[in-house]
Amino acid sequence: MLRSFFRKKLRVRDAMTTELAQVAPNTTIQAAAKKMEEFRVGNVLVIDKGKLVGIMSERDITRKAVAKNKCSKTKVKDIMQSPVKYVSLDEDLLHASDKMLMNKIRRMPVIDLEKKEVIGIITMKDIMSVLPTFLLDKIEWLRIHPGGEAKKRVKGICEVCGKFTNDLKFSKGLWICGDCE
Repeated sequence: MLRSFFRKKLRVRDAMTTELAQVAPNTTIQAAAKKMEEFRVGNVLVIDKGKLVGIMSERDITRKAVAKNKCSKTKVKDIMQSPVKYVSLDEDLLHASDKMLMNKIRRMPVIDLEKKEVIGIITMKDIMSVLPTFLLDKIEWLRIHPGGEAKKRVKGICEVCGKFTNDLKFSKGLWICGDCE
């Protein structure tokens, strides 16, 4: 049973959220903040004529509006992030998390590439909600089947020094980089 479980890769679709807080570019940041509160999220997707044109987060409001004394009537389009980095529905979940880590972002819209439309959003919190169980099961499988896969090196964050690397190795129950090996 475990063997077939590990052949199935977790995809973005397995962890994404489909209830989306959306606003138009001319929406005020105050109205957008109310939309975030209503949806209990930290961002809004900015949609213009059915097309994703930006994303605005609580952090954008803090750093680009409040810190610069802009008023609550400031338009979303004036502080949103654009262009937007995104992932596809069937993208590998670990690849999506790597994309977020490399770009220092916490959330990415999920796009249906065939329909060319936004169908969800994936956050680091979403990814972390499904990965612990998957990783614990994977570690247990590696203990039962030593060798082979346990010797593979993978991308990720070293559990000793916290550095991101393309060359992690599973050793003594931890994922570690070459420097900490």
